[in-house]
Amino acid sequence: MRRRDFLTGLTASAVGLTACGSSAPTGRASGPTSVRSTLPDLVDWRITRWRADPWARGAYSYLAPGTSSTTRKTLAQPVDARIFFAGEATDLDHPATVHGALASGRRAAAEVLATAAPGPVVVVGAGVAGLGAARDLVAAGRSVVVLEARDRIGGRVWSVDMGDAVVDMGGSWLHGLRDNPVTGITESLGIELVPTDYEDALLFDSNGAPVPWVRLDDQYEAVKELLDGSRSTGSMATAVEQVRNNFSGDDRRFLEYVLSSEIDHWFAAGPEDLAFSGVHEGSWSRGGDAVPRTSYRPIIDWLATDLDVRPGQPVRNIQTSLHGVTVTSDQDEHRGGAVVVTVPLGVLQAGTIHFQPALPAPKAAAIDSLGMGVMDKVILRFDEVFWDPEVDLFSHASDSPGRFIEWYNAVPWTGRPVLVGFNAGRPADEMETWSDDETLAAALDVLGRIRW
Repeated sequence: MRRRDFLTGLTASAVGLTACGSSAPTGRASGPTSVRSTLPDLVDWRITRWRADPWARGAYSYLAPGTSSTTRKTLAQPVDARIFFAGEATDLDHPATVHGALASGRRAAAEVLATAAPGPVVVVGAGVAGLGAARDLVAAGRSVVVLEARDRIGGRVWSVDMGDAVVDMGGSWLHGLRDNPVTGITESLGIELVPTDYEDALLFDSNGAPVPWVRLDDQYEAVKELLDGSRSTGSMATAVEQVRNNFSGDDRRFLEYVLSSEIDHWFAAGPEDLAFSGVHEGSWSRGGDAVPRTSYRPIIDWLATDLDVRPGQPVRNIQTSLHGVTVTSDQDEHRGGAVVVTVPLGVLQAGTIHFQPALPAPKAAAIDSLGMGVMDKVILRFDEVFWDPEVDLFSHASDSPGRFIEWYNAVPWTGRPVLVGFNAGRPADEMETWSDDETLAAALDVLGRIRW
């Protein structure tokens, strides 16, 4: 069995809005650092903490036990033709993806145009969903203001400079190029897409020794049976423990690698936190995955072209009445005929936006019951490449389950000696409590142990 083949046809949401990575306030090096003599000098780095980011509160959504696609549909439903909702967590076909966020914004814009009263529209959030909604509304002739809490646009899609390389701290991949609306944007902008082949991968044991993939056939078969075992909204926790009880020693460590790689790193949550329905929702994205060589930056800039985006305005209160909506931020008060709320699910769950009157009980229940996962990156730029620059993915069956198990080769995207490591689910939440120095040291320890 080829790795990940058993996921084909199961889900579209397993690929991640943050496209296998995410970011919050980041750490970075103040200058060249040499941590292990076996590695070249480290010249720059970034560490992301999406759960700690107050304007994200996680990476992307998932179906927790007791929820289904109907829960997402409830979250997406407008309230009194005044308050409209968008964001990846509201998309039924491609939740947890960048193009799902874009599609949700366009869907909300169409709902506003069809049912909302005349007047200006306030869009809350300048991520992909908010920018997509605002573009369509402006194109239809509506007056729109976009309020953004951060001092930048893009939300969970965020590109930063590492010297002369541009890297994505959050969303990185386009998933399913054949039916992805972002693909058309990249084509119109002349952006080259660099394909990722997940089968082009090398596996290393916890001591750094190479391991043939066939060694994990039993583990992949066991996880396939686990995921195929049910489509219910029940928790996967009991079933995954039963699978774990069938393995011990090295076999158990390899099982933990497969569970983390195929579940945590797709859903930003471990099987203990997922409903079975979560791995079967959505529509499968066709056409493979790719990374824009330019990063997502020009795509986000294009979405924001000619829009009235006002950064540094976190919204605190949304009030509706027979006369329209009043949206109050830290800076101003904005009135209009409708508001489109596109903030991440984690922000809605945190209750930082107060709704007057309170949201209907089914809407509040949907917000509370959906899961908000976490996936973080450690991005490292060295002064030279020490890995095979032709291989897309390097995997590591760690002693501590889920820690730094996947490293992507960013040379094909950036043209520079950059590696991107990922942590997801409960291990990522744990590591968010570590200091930058501790996180960096752990990452370099793994890379220094691998027998490249």
